[in-house]
Amino acid sequence: MNTIVIPAKHLHVVWHELAPLLEPAVRRSADFSAVDRAGPDLVAHLLAGEAQLWAVYDDGQPIAAIVTRIQQTHERRCLLWLIGGRRLRTWAGDFLVELETWARSLGCVALWGCGRPGWGRIVEEFGGTSIGQFNGEPAWERRLERAQRRVA
Repeated sequence: MNTIVIPAKHLHVVWHELAPLLEPAVRRSADFSAVDRAGPDLVAHLLAGEAQLWAVYDDGQPIAAIVTRIQQTHERRCLLWLIGGRRLRTWAGDFLVELETWARSLGCVALWGCGRPGWGRIVEEFGGTSIGQFNGEPAWERRLERAQRRVA
């Protein structure tokens, strides 16, 4: 399995195979109106660099698509905004390791997200903890440890 972040300039090449994986998450999201559920707003966010599209492939076939957003409030955090696909438990651990490295390089101190109640159990398996509710949905967070500085 391999995970890649899709550059905005290559979105047109993979969107047709990744959009169907994201469609259930977009449909559930409070961030999109009923009119926008087909994805034009999401594509606009991706093309503008306001969000990042990640893909997980197994033997060349897409099995998951994830959209992240970097957010700056009182601290910098990476939102796992939309997650879609199958076989989550087979790729999530490796994906989170890669995402953490990337997010930490951008100055993020945590990964976070919200969604269906079942996500709470899954997130706990990967080191996340509950942080209450966001938009009426259970929210979770995984704090990022600072990279250890090597001493010569």
